[in-house]
Amino acid sequence: MRHAALALIALITLASPALAQGAGTFTRTSNGWRWARDGVTFDLLHRDARWTAAEADAVRQSLDKLPAVLLKKVASVDVRRFYRDVRPIGRDGRPRPTASATTVIEQGFISYGDSLFGDKPTVNRVYPTVIHELGHATQYAVIGHGPLLSRIQAVTLGTPGWTSISWTSAITYGLRSWNGFVSDYARTNDREDFAESVEFYWLAPAELLRVNPRKYAYMRDVVFEGRYPPASSRKPDHTAIDPVRPEIERLGDRKAKALALVKVHGQRFMGPLDGGFNTVRYRGTRALHVPVSRSTIWSWVPAIKTGQAPVTVTTQDGTSPSVAFEVSKPWWKFW
Repeated sequence: MRHAALALIALITLASPALAQGAGTFTRTSNGWRWARDGVTFDLLHRDARWTAAEADAVRQSLDKLPAVLLKKVASVDVRRFYRDVRPIGRDGRPRPTASATTVIEQGFISYGDSLFGDKPTVNRVYPTVIHELGHATQYAVIGHGPLLSRIQAVTLGTPGWTSISWTSAITYGLRSWNGFVSDYARTNDREDFAESVEFYWLAPAELLRVNPRKYAYMRDVVFEGRYPPASSRKPDHTAIDPVRPEIERLGDRKAKALALVKVHGQRFMGPLDGGFNTVRYRGTRALHVPVSRSTIWSWVPAIKTGQAPVTVTTQDGTSPSVAFEVSKPWWKFW
């Protein structure tokens, strides 16, 4: 009974700071709206497009659900302007046709495009994107050198305690594993991985914990400083991807002599700049191989007896289903 009481107290202590959130003030300005709470302000400003009342309200409701600890980190790198554009604008001033939003830390703004809102803007649709974009700003706040120097470190040395969880380098984007990510998009680089993990910690913490306990702990302890999202801030249908393993799609040859070069084409191999490993086997015998990319491996057929020799690729993520291959007799062999 005593242990149960202590556990309950610990849970309450951990969860209670998350309750320091709620509705901010939301007022119209000459060029849009201003949201304010806990000493933090964000301005929703018209630019290439104009905020509609429904779009602005969806952003307002999203901000209302977020804790002060996160918003203050965003404000600390002076990202306080939310621009409404037809297509999101990048740091080079050019639109990003395939994006729904972009964050430009050095210039202190987030740009939201038409594709995010659709015909009927809803907080259910807008909320995850708002958190994701604020997550980008939060990463620079965690590094703590100011917007410009933090960006330089983020794209070169990476973020202390974070980048090394899934990445070999912040420059080459080398993967340590294909697993441990909440989404396919998180595999883009460690910065998208960070923003996606911020999003999942606050919307679906159990999913982030399931996928990667180390990332969950980092978000809980470093980014949210022990705050745990209350049920009112979560999104029950927010689901992370399942684990994957390597797959062979085809072989350059389905029949070849021992020691011949055979190209293995597939998915989720480890590339030359990645961590982890690849092991190619023919009928269970390891083959000499060279990874060319995450989808191609050159392999040499091992010196094994002729006949069927199914090929598999094993990485730290598991073993692929086998693909049929036959070791043929050399031209000089007649038995």
